Amino acid sequence: MQSTPIRDAAGAAGYALDSAQLAAAEHLEDLLHTLGTRPARPRRDGPRGVYLWGPVGRGKTWLLDRFHARSGGPRFHFHEFYRALHAEVWARTGTPDAMERALDALLGDAAVLCFDELHLHDAGDTMLLSRALRALLGRGVTLVATSNYPPQGLLPDPLFHELAEPLIALLESSLDVLRVHGPVDYRELHAPAATGWRAGFVVTPRSAGGPADGGPARPMPDEAVDVPLSGGRGVRALRAADAGVWFDFAGLCTAPVSALDLLSLADRFDRWVVSDVVPFADCHVSTQARFVSLVDVLYDRDLPLVVTAPGPLDELLVVPDGRPAPPDLARATSRLRQLGRSGRLVPERQA
Repeated sequence: MQSTPIRDAAGAAGYALDSAQLAAAEHLEDLLHTLGTRPARPRRDGPRGVYLWGPVGRGKTWLLDRFHARSGGPRFHFHEFYRALHAEVWARTGTPDAMERALDALLGDAAVLCFDELHLHDAGDTMLLSRALRALLGRGVTLVATSNYPPQGLLPDPLFHELAEPLIALLESSLDVLRVHGPVDYRELHAPAATGWRAGFVVTPRSAGGPADGGPARPMPDEAVDVPLSGGRGVRALRAADAGVWFDFAGLCTAPVSALDLLSLADRFDRWVVSDVVPFADCHVSTQARFVSLVDVLYDRDLPLVVTAPGPLDELLVVPDGRPAPPDLARATSRLRQLGRSGRLVPERQA
C-alpha cells in the first residue's frame, strides 16, 4: 500500500486539508512514490515536476515543505536562488558551460529541486531563470515549485511578458500545474505561537520614541553609519552594531536598494528595526516594493523585525484605487496579518 506522508503529517498536526490541498497532497505523494522507485541521481527521463499556484495563505509552502522533508535535495526561496545562481554564473563569465558549472555548484547531483514562491517581475531574472530551467530539465532534475501566479501570470508587465513565453511553455510542458485555491486564507486564522518570526512584528507609534515592550532605544544622531553594499555603494542606517540594524523607512526604501542588496544585508544582520514607516498612500510604488521585498526576505529567513508606524497595519499598507501597487503586496500583507492574529502584532496604542 502506498504511503501517505503528507496527509499523515496533516493529521498529526490536527489539520483538515481542504479539497484543493488534498488533491495537491495526493499528487505530491504520487511523485514521492515515483521518485522512491528511481535512482537518487538525476536521469534524462526524470519524472514530471509539480507547480502549485494560488492565492496567499492557502498552504502551498506547507505542502512543499512536507514534500521536501521526504524527498530531500535543495530547497530555495526565489530571492535566494536567483542571488546564488547569478553569483555562480557571474564567477564563470566567459566559459562556454557557465550555467552547467553554476548548477553543479548549487545542486551537485540532486535529482529533486524544491523552489518556493516563484515570481518574475524583472526581464533579466526571467532570461537567467529560463537558461537555468532548460539546463535543469536537460539533466532530468524534477522541479517542485510554489507560486502566487499561474505560469501565464509570470512577468505580467505587457511590455516584457513575451520574454517569459519560452519559460512559461517549458513550465507547462514539464510540470503538472495544480491550483491550490481553497476558500480560506489560513494566515487570517489564529496561528500557534511557534509560527512566524520568532521575535514577531511590532508596530508602535512614532510618538513613543522607540519600539514598545522593552525594545531598543531610538539611535542617537552620532550612531548613523553608511552600510556598504556591492559595487562601492552604501545605504544609511541609523544604527548598525552587534548584528542588529536600524533603518529609517525613507532612508532604506527610497534608496536604490535591490532585492539582492536586501539579501546581503540579511546575511549580516539578524535583528531589524525600520522606523517611521510612511503610509503606502503617500509612497511611490518603488518605495512600497522595497518594503514588500524586505518583508519577504526577513520572513523567509525567520528574522525578527520591529516597525514603528503612524497607524495600524490595515491602514498603513493600503494603496488608493487607481494607483499602481507593488507586486506581491497581498502576500506581504497576509504575512504581517498572520503575525497579528497570533498575538505578535501590536497595533498602535491610541493616544
